[in-house]
Amino acid sequence: MQRAGFLLGVALFTVMLLLPAPEGLSVAGWRTAAVTVLMATWWFTEAVPVTLTGSLPFLVLPLLGVAKPEAVAGQYMSPVLFLVLGGAVIGLAFEKWDLHRRMALAVVARAGAEPSRLLFAIMCVTAFISMWVNNSATTVMMLPIATATLVAVTRTLDAAQPDPDEKRFAAALVLSIAYASNIGGVATPIGTPVNPVVLGILERNLGIRISFLEWMLFGIPLMVAALPVCWWILKVALPFRLKEGDAASIARAIGPTPPMGTPEHRVLAVVAVTTAAWVFLPLLEDAVPGITDAGIAVAAALALCVIPSGERREPSRGRYLIEWADARQAPWYLILLLGGGIALADAVVKSGLSAWLGQETQMIAGLPLWLLVLVVALLCALVTECASNVATASIFMPISVTLALAGQHDPVLVSLGAGLAASWGFANPAGTSSNAMVFGTGRVRVPDMLRSGLLLDLACAVLITLTCILLVPHLGIGPD
Repeated sequence: MQRAGFLLGVALFTVMLLLPAPEGLSVAGWRTAAVTVLMATWWFTEAVPVTLTGSLPFLVLPLLGVAKPEAVAGQYMSPVLFLVLGGAVIGLAFEKWDLHRRMALAVVARAGAEPSRLLFAIMCVTAFISMWVNNSATTVMMLPIATATLVAVTRTLDAAQPDPDEKRFAAALVLSIAYASNIGGVATPIGTPVNPVVLGILERNLGIRISFLEWMLFGIPLMVAALPVCWWILKVALPFRLKEGDAASIARAIGPTPPMGTPEHRVLAVVAVTTAAWVFLPLLEDAVPGITDAGIAVAAALALCVIPSGERREPSRGRYLIEWADARQAPWYLILLLGGGIALADAVVKSGLSAWLGQETQMIAGLPLWLLVLVVALLCALVTECASNVATASIFMPISVTLALAGQHDPVLVSLGAGLAASWGFANPAGTSSNAMVFGTGRVRVPDMLRSGLLLDLACAVLITLTCILLVPHLGIGPD
């Protein structure tokens, strides 16, 4: 598959360069289309590591005369990338000091041991963590908690003939970790790597800057609406009837945690101050000119690296809240991956390719706004099932802008719908890394994920449409 994808991408790229540009499209636009097809093919088939594929714009666009090297390189240092890296360091501190396990225990203690309520409680914890921590890392943190919960709730799961209700509950619980991770990721700009791409494309292509607070004003309501819908779909697609378990045994299975110590309190203090700074950024800008969301994220990461942990119980865990051995686990590779997506999207617009595509798709552009957003969101949700989330956003957002302008609609609403949907692929085990991890537990069959995932794709496309049509226009998001 990978070798075939590599050869197919090279073949399509070569043929397109040899053919003349279609009528109405510039040579630069046609060459950008060839680069887009090459990157899409390699991204979709993972013929080349996706991060290295993200470096292609810097190599190829200057060679083809589409853009100058320094102009392309500038896309790889977008401020949103510093936002991602700073947020990743915050997530590492959260994980290092076991704050996720404390949250799970606190919520389970209040939710009780009734299976349906327990399922929803674990989903809420997962989604909240995913607001601040990468989706994949969240899944890694929460899967052991889900597995421990299954041990405490079920009795025949590993028997030769397990109880069907227990099997369905197990599938629903592990699936809920992946689904809630993906859902929680849209709530903040740092929740998933796709969000910075969305921010970067909106800022560079439309001059629209969405602040951390503005994103949360539509991201959190979307998450809050999607979680109960996801919970209900899991219960319908994987119906189970189990007796209420024992909350104490569930708590024991998740594992004990020592009392909150100095490191935990200091991490929470940094997170609280950082969140407050993001929320009140409009007020801070008057007092501190030049402050940005990304700057706040970097300041938080630096603070975690210089504040002593005060750890006395286990000094081996480090002198500081975050040390370089911890920080090296941050997703530094995202600079190439996300930067490549932003650079490609920039070339698609500046070369005239997106405008030409808009002219060629006038029929879709003529749809009513709500239907156009729904079609775009559903299309992106389905494409991202078999493609990189970043690739889906990078390719479809500029096209969505053009479709909106051709139909005389607000381009922010349509492109935002595409960007949000690119994060949500629920049906394919390989659709996201979170999906792959929960599928790897052996508790989920492909039909289980396909049935629940397709229903969730459709439901979330509707929720995204409602968010973009009913909520976003009232937030005052517009050009600086």
